[in-house]
Amino acid sequence: MMNGECRTVQRYAALPLAVVGLLGASAMGADSIKPRPTEARPLLIGNWADPTILKDGKDYYMTHTSFEYQPGLLIWHSKDLRSWKPVAHAVVNQEGSIWAPDLTKHKGRYVIYYPAARKNWVVTAKSIEGPWSKPVSLGVTRIDPGHVVGADGQRYIHLSGGAAVKLSAEGDRALEKPKKIYAGWPIPWDWTIEGFYLESPKLMRRNGWYYLTSAQGGTAGPATSHMVVSARSKGPLGPWENSPYNPIIRTWDRDEAWWSKGHGTPVEGPDGRWYCVLHGYMNAQRTLGRSTLIEPIEWTRDGWFRPAARWPDGWKGLPGATMPVSDEFDGKQLGIQWQFYQKYSKDRFELKKGALTLQGQGETAGKSQPLTVMAMDRAYEIETQVRLEGEGSAGVMLFGTPGIYIGLSISSDGKLRRVQEGFRRYGSEKESAVPAGPVTLRIVNSKQDVRACYKVANDDWVVLQPGLDVDQATPGWYSLRPALFVTGKARGRFEYFHYRPLKK
Repeated sequence: MMNGECRTVQRYAALPLAVVGLLGASAMGADSIKPRPTEARPLLIGNWADPTILKDGKDYYMTHTSFEYQPGLLIWHSKDLRSWKPVAHAVVNQEGSIWAPDLTKHKGRYVIYYPAARKNWVVTAKSIEGPWSKPVSLGVTRIDPGHVVGADGQRYIHLSGGAAVKLSAEGDRALEKPKKIYAGWPIPWDWTIEGFYLESPKLMRRNGWYYLTSAQGGTAGPATSHMVVSARSKGPLGPWENSPYNPIIRTWDRDEAWWSKGHGTPVEGPDGRWYCVLHGYMNAQRTLGRSTLIEPIEWTRDGWFRPAARWPDGWKGLPGATMPVSDEFDGKQLGIQWQFYQKYSKDRFELKKGALTLQGQGETAGKSQPLTVMAMDRAYEIETQVRLEGEGSAGVMLFGTPGIYIGLSISSDGKLRRVQEGFRRYGSEKESAVPAGPVTLRIVNSKQDVRACYKVANDDWVVLQPGLDVDQATPGWYSLRPALFVTGKARGRFEYFHYRPLKK
């Protein structure tokens, strides 16, 4: 190896030698594959990662990874693939962290398979709006389940790493251990990726072929890491032939609008054209998480799909996601936009007389199991008015993980403070004495530049410096979510929560 070269051929040592030999040496270098930049457009901005989409007659339903936020598996509905509204959550207080699900329909029932707590689970419902059944463990490990039915009616689940298992007729129990049935597409050795990571098997049957669409390259590494690859077979378990158009979709350069594009699912649109629904990071905006994206694809005469030459008419402008993020707390129950981190408990909150009262939890804001919403813009401000009762603190923050957050709190010692973990501190932290009455708190996140301020009654706003670039501590696969929190034995009374998008 010459000095300065970086040849990571060993990264693909797991590939069968016969596959590498069949491809030839030229296929293992990037020069043999010309970049085909494609234009993705957002369906849902925010951390709507690992989308799974179901075409059900004239309706489309979609759900995503929900991690440890409860209730989980928020289901969205659309008639046109452009405008989406949330309709229901499928699980409450699932143990573990929910990753890439698969939404399908079998014999009149809606079915969601998903991994959590080192297991794979299934929930079902007669109506997409529920009620959904209690989760049942399939008895098999790995992640990213993808459901398929053979021509003989036998059901299977494909899993990460190119494995598959046979399912019971009810689809709720694995009948065998995972078996390797697909080796993936050999990524050229000199591409900048996170790793091979064969994941996200999505399956469909069309014109006598089974199509297996997978993700490779890693989901949160370099901007060019992730990709969508395709293979097909005459049976649900192979043997698989890789598409000559692989990778179907990829971020080829970090100057593109979306980074790490991947985890795709082909779907027929209402106009008869085909699209691929996938995810990706907005350029240089990782704290938003992986947004749900869409790109047009087309079918070739010999039965492969590839990026379409152009976007169909009618797709100009941003599609709309209709979900209220602000809340006046004048209803009888929490809105569909709210999720607790780790545990949903009705005993922790009360909606009464146009206010939300939240019971304290944990010793710090990060460990308070906060009540959160999804940020759906790269620039926005959040505001609330809060009154504190009892020993502890209450406030508003941008929450990533229990060790990564920034916010404002009022505490039982009569002080207002900026609270944060996981970020470098610049200058001295400021605190202010505030009266016992309600205090208005505001956080502005302008494309990852954050500032915080407060006011009492009709006084002027007071800014708490310093500001902060929150991109310095991106919380992995998570995102920074606006959140309300209360700690200790205190009770926080929130009069409202306002979320305002700012100029793009």
